[in-house]
Amino acid sequence: MKKNSEFTTRLYEFLVYFIDVVIVILSIYLTFMIKFNFNPPSFNYDSFVLIAPWIVISYLVLMFVFGLSEILKQSLGETIYSVFLTIIALMFFTAFITFFLRGFSYPRTVLILSTIIQFFTLSIWRYVVWKIKRRSHGVKNSLVIGNDSAEYISKKILLKQRELYKIKYVCCSSSSNIHKYLEDVDVVFLCNDVDLNIKRDVVDRCLTDRKSIYIIPDIYEIALLGSKLNKADDIPMLKLKKLGMTFEQRAAKRFADIIISIIGIILSSPIMLIMAVLIKAYDNGNILYKQERVTVNEKRFNVLKFRTMVMNAEKLSGPVLAGEDDPRITRIGRFMRSTRIDELPQLLNILKGDMSLVGPRPERPYFVEQFKNEIPDFKYRTIVKAGLTGLAQVWGKYTTTPEDKVRYDIIYIKNYSIILDLKLILQTIKIMFMKESSAGLTCEEHTLEKLAITLSQEITVDKE
Repeated sequence: MKKNSEFTTRLYEFLVYFIDVVIVILSIYLTFMIKFNFNPPSFNYDSFVLIAPWIVISYLVLMFVFGLSEILKQSLGETIYSVFLTIIALMFFTAFITFFLRGFSYPRTVLILSTIIQFFTLSIWRYVVWKIKRRSHGVKNSLVIGNDSAEYISKKILLKQRELYKIKYVCCSSSSNIHKYLEDVDVVFLCNDVDLNIKRDVVDRCLTDRKSIYIIPDIYEIALLGSKLNKADDIPMLKLKKLGMTFEQRAAKRFADIIISIIGIILSSPIMLIMAVLIKAYDNGNILYKQERVTVNEKRFNVLKFRTMVMNAEKLSGPVLAGEDDPRITRIGRFMRSTRIDELPQLLNILKGDMSLVGPRPERPYFVEQFKNEIPDFKYRTIVKAGLTGLAQVWGKYTTTPEDKVRYDIIYIKNYSIILDLKLILQTIKIMFMKESSAGLTCEEHTLEKLAITLSQEITVDKE
């Protein structure tokens, strides 16, 4: 039964991607027919036939990069936004491909009009796919097992994924009712602070009963990712990958950093010049802001950013993390922060070698010492160079906890590859203009019981 379900899911995904490709190619074909009154010159049409396979490959790659493979978990708005980014990127890739393969034989008007048609037709198609997927999934009865972190995880699910999961029970790991709750749910969320023996028992029961289980990992589970099957005589073993990069990986990453940072500096120089003029005109203060940060092996360097706060913002307050509505942030600074433009001068840090394009975000020495005392796994972040963007920035949000950001950073280090770096660089474009909406409710402002009442959810909370 389970195998049939998995086969159906794979077939469904294949059909979705296949129809995506058909829509992309048919949109271009239709544009050719409209432009040339159903009689396109062979000089132009042959160009389209030649590059069609490259357009298909480019679309499939971009689709995965910008999250269109996430049919279920994305909201409708995020899905349409992903379609927009994918199609715009495809337009540039198509222009690039046609320029090198066939010069200007591929009409620019076809390129622009087909992009518009692709966006609207794919958006309608993906809306249908999204509705079908959501309906077939339904709302799954769920159990959250954890100690201190159970309430926080439950509130996150209530706020962001209540259309997919209905939390029926929240219990601590020592509860005597766990087995009873397990029988009454379809999905289990296991928090990172659950005792290992309890985890084993819950995982065993979920595997036996074919229930879905999600585990919030600690360093032990993260270390198992990508482990290699080995053996001693006839005893099966898992060999864990070491954290960090090989010499070859570091060399390739540095080469990519130099090339991409030079290109980035050249392309963004007009924007940086405009920002410099606006900052200076606003209050006649400093344009750039230097701040000591920590990178690989806890080396310190001065990170460069466009100044987004009033001059001497920390003179009285001392080192504090900036809040979302921090009164010290200027009007121009708020715009730069929301679009990440204030980070552009860090391309100079990357070119110099202090940072990499992708890696854990560099923290200030004051907060590094604080987090090292509060979060034992924080020390692993400095095994690699700090980065301009990273997994924590792409998958996390403004409100993501420091503990979860550390998990993302360690997962990145554990799974590093040039392909992953390129994917995260492109995905950073996606998050630049996405604003996290809390819909008036946040995890910090409400207890679980209050939030459940507000959202009309009935939850059994077992804190025995």
